[in-house]
Amino acid sequence: MRKAANKLNISASALSRQMRILEEDYGSKLIIRLPRGIEVTESGRELLNKAEFWRKQDKHLRLEMQRINKESLVVLKLGIMECLSQTLPQEIEQGLDHIFGQYRLDIKVGNTHALLAQLESGELDVIIAFNVQDNRQVRLFSHVDCPIGLIYPPSLNLAESNLVSNTPVPLAECLQWPLCLADDELSFQPRIYAEIMRQKKAHTLCATSNSVNVLKQWVIAGRGVTFLTQFDVAKELANNELCFHPLKEKRLSEKLCLCLSTNTPMNQQMRAILVQLDKIIQGD
Repeated sequence: MRKAANKLNISASALSRQMRILEEDYGSKLIIRLPRGIEVTESGRELLNKAEFWRKQDKHLRLEMQRINKESLVVLKLGIMECLSQTLPQEIEQGLDHIFGQYRLDIKVGNTHALLAQLESGELDVIIAFNVQDNRQVRLFSHVDCPIGLIYPPSLNLAESNLVSNTPVPLAECLQWPLCLADDELSFQPRIYAEIMRQKKAHTLCATSNSVNVLKQWVIAGRGVTFLTQFDVAKELANNELCFHPLKEKRLSEKLCLCLSTNTPMNQQMRAILVQLDKIIQGD
């Protein structure tokens, strides 16, 4: 009995109690209680052998289920721009829920330079960033053109300034208000500033920042106006905290790119992920 108990990794007394319960369930004598101990009957030995077989089968099944779960779990390491962090993660989760039953989403937020570095080093699978160029390490899957526009508070009535709603506004007309501009850490700033200089028109620069969120808060507070894309202010537009009016100058636009590393295998699963992400950034 003690050997059987050791084999099943339980105490002899515990095995004895379990045997008594099993005897009642099976209606068969499994052990014989003697003055000097306990002897297992032939039926008892048969049950012990079956129990050991079931235990091994259970262990094998658990290991197999762990393997299947591990293999079926989709892990997407995604990098996105700061300006997308308030709205895009929720849209991505909803989109991936439709094509994957079980997945894990790991999101890193940063600027284009930082995200590209992480993509090239293998820390990220996919990035959504502005103005990315194809190279030996980065593959551009798709992109969407994002016009830069005037960002202003709802209290600023464009009609009073002779600007027609839903019509692209010339940059020169925007210089009548104090400007809160991005500094040179943001990729589009040099183009914006160069275009302002080309206007040869007086303007007031009241604040600068390398943070899109800071610029938006300044505009909401009434400090001035700024120039960003609709992606930058998606949440504020939905909440009617800010307004967007596209600029007339065609060259003032950003290209939002969906990219992966050239080392990433383009298998069926990855293609499904990219197609879904593309639908999200295209607004489909």
